[in-house]
Amino acid sequence: MDFYYRFPATGAVQIRSLTGTFDPEDVYPPEGAVEITPTEYATELAAIQVQTELRRAAMFAEDAARKLTDYTALVALGLPVATALRLSGHVPEEPDLPDLPGLPLVDGGPS
Repeated sequence: MDFYYRFPATGAVQIRSLTGTFDPEDVYPPEGAVEITPTEYATELAAIQVQTELRRAAMFAEDAARKLTDYTALVALGLPVATALRLSGHVPEEPDLPDLPGLPLVDGGPS
């Protein structure tokens, strides 16, 4: 049997699965938690997951912006592009590929 809980102080949700023989009336929420319905649990869990993904995306965007700033500063100081890329960790979205004799690019790959 599953029991669903919300922790109002943190906004966290929890599912507790119990097996065996027991009286559900003897099962109490963990300290600081309130019991919620399975629907409330699913809705709140989905909202938490969306917020987590938004925070992750913001962190990745901030990191990419920092790397681009570092790269730009290093190139402005006169470092070679390859060195600036390596030191900054910046990865261009579409890197400039050198023209290699005998390897024409067709549809983005060697022919």
